[in-house]
Amino acid sequence: MAAGAGRSLAVPAILLALGAPAQAGSLLEDCANDKLTPPNRIVACTNVLEDKAASASDQAVAYFNRANALDRNGEFDRAIADYDKAIAFNPKDAEAFNNRGLIWGHKKDFDRALADYDKAIELNPQIAIAYANRGLIWNDIKHDYVKAIADFDKAIRLDPENNGLYNLRGNAYLRKGDYDQAITSYSQAIFLDSQDPNQYFNLGLAWTTKGNLERAIADYSQAISLDANHAEAYRWRADAWVKRGDTDQALSDYTEAIRLDPGDAETFRNRARIWERKRDYDRAIADYDQAIAFAPNDAVAYNGRGWMWSLKHETDRAIVDYVKATAFDPNYVLAYDNLGLAWWDKGDLDRAISAFDQAVIVDPKYAPAYNDRGLARMDKNQYDLAIADYNMAILIDAGFVSAYRNRGNAWNRKGQFDYAIADFDQAIDHDPDDADAYVGRGRSRIYKADYTKAIADLDQAIRIGPKSARAHDTRGLAMVYKADYAGALADYDEAIRLSPKNASAYRNRGIASFYFGPPAKAQADFEQAAAIKPGDSYHAIWLDLARRRNGQPSILVDAKLDMTRWPAAVVRLLLGQQTPEATLLAADNPDATKKSEQLCEANFYVAEFQRLQHHDEEALRLYRLALGGCPRDFIEYTAATSALRVMGKAP
Repeated sequence: MAAGAGRSLAVPAILLALGAPAQAGSLLEDCANDKLTPPNRIVACTNVLEDKAASASDQAVAYFNRANALDRNGEFDRAIADYDKAIAFNPKDAEAFNNRGLIWGHKKDFDRALADYDKAIELNPQIAIAYANRGLIWNDIKHDYVKAIADFDKAIRLDPENNGLYNLRGNAYLRKGDYDQAITSYSQAIFLDSQDPNQYFNLGLAWTTKGNLERAIADYSQAISLDANHAEAYRWRADAWVKRGDTDQALSDYTEAIRLDPGDAETFRNRARIWERKRDYDRAIADYDQAIAFAPNDAVAYNGRGWMWSLKHETDRAIVDYVKATAFDPNYVLAYDNLGLAWWDKGDLDRAISAFDQAVIVDPKYAPAYNDRGLARMDKNQYDLAIADYNMAILIDAGFVSAYRNRGNAWNRKGQFDYAIADFDQAIDHDPDDADAYVGRGRSRIYKADYTKAIADLDQAIRIGPKSARAHDTRGLAMVYKADYAGALADYDEAIRLSPKNASAYRNRGIASFYFGPPAKAQADFEQAAAIKPGDSYHAIWLDLARRRNGQPSILVDAKLDMTRWPAAVVRLLLGQQTPEATLLAADNPDATKKSEQLCEANFYVAEFQRLQHHDEEALRLYRLALGGCPRDFIEYTAATSALRVMGKAP
């Protein structure tokens, strides 16, 4: 009936009643001698019982004491049989009922245990030990903390100097959620015995749940000073250090806890999270490996390791771990959400949405799953469905800043810039230090041609997050629209300095140079973008256009691109495999939104192709069609604007 090992309350050993006083005679004395090993006591008691000269009272004592020895030897059925016989000799023996109750507890027959404790108390209302043992069942098994506290109160009144009883009552108050009373009980236990490390440990738990981490750490430290091998105190002190933001102290304590108890999977998981904070993903993975080795069905460890693989951009390995996590725990909503993000990262939007669907089924009130499903639906051009998902995320969590931002991005895509600005306003209201919200609102204002306010928003984003490559990149876009090309290139330079693996930043700087800067610089940037994302058809198309403009041969034929999906038709056009007219026709799609967006791109890239052929009038017509049909947040819209400016036909 004591709490098991692991992250639990520390409780004193099970209270066992002493054996009946020994009668005269060496065999009976050995039978009652609890300093002997259980097998030796069992033999001594058996000899008494086999002695035909033994009196009825001697036999009762022998059965009682042999039952105690059998209990300690783990022979519970034989122990119960002996207590039955002891009770048969003396039906009013309260201690025998109490001890038989303990054995029923060992056998997990807690209702019979309660019945025996009830009988012991009925026979002897002054038997403190029975109240304590009954309280343990109410507390640990039945979770009826009111009854547990009532029993511990009675035990304390009968035995007020017993520190263990105060400790047990503290456990019950803690589980009941009455932290102040728990602290009072633990403090009284410590007053009675200041050398018991478990009592300080439990007091630390109470302070932790009450939110006073400083006092909790002090109590865990005291437990450790009394017992340097108290692994639980190290674990919980480490948890407290984490909450206080001291990852180095936490790391030290988790490491010591692992040294003391190297088989605890949870401690390895917790230390892995510290390594994650330090961005040491390999060490985090090693700790998750250990957690899984000790607990092969640990869904949390598989999910955690999967997240590390995701951060290392090893998405396939992440997916394997997320799938295992959901197999071991089919209701693990976070693992489904992470699985959806991994499929989204791989571009498999249908599988991503399926995983997010499952997350929502498991927990219809898990806002991140709606938000993340909205992202996947955005990529499928399902803007209304995406907005519906963001609506749900916000309905569940009115302070969900990223859902407001993402819904703002969706409104931008739909050309509803005032709605978008309203959502970015909400995001900023909830978190005035959210740089991304200012970036999003800045984009909306760019699309509304309110460049002064847009730049003010982007300036603020950069003040909040000076290392935000996205803020500099977006301010570069605003500068392009303001015809401040030097300012645009400076911002793109900074975006690339801050994020040298950002293919989009190279592409955007390349497009600015393509129209207003050195052609060689544009080509170099497109080469960088294509090298970072070698399978991206758009980067390959821009690189091909730059090479042609610089009088160099096309290398598009060597690019390894997916020719089964749009914009494969544009690639075929540049390869000379189909006509401009066929390219425009290939933009058709049963989905009206997708058709409109593909036609926008087709008009723009065919215009660039026609301009390379010196068919300026046709190029001019197609640029204007692109301006009329492209969403404002498409790079082709910006590029068409720049092309018309270069041609002296500014829109």
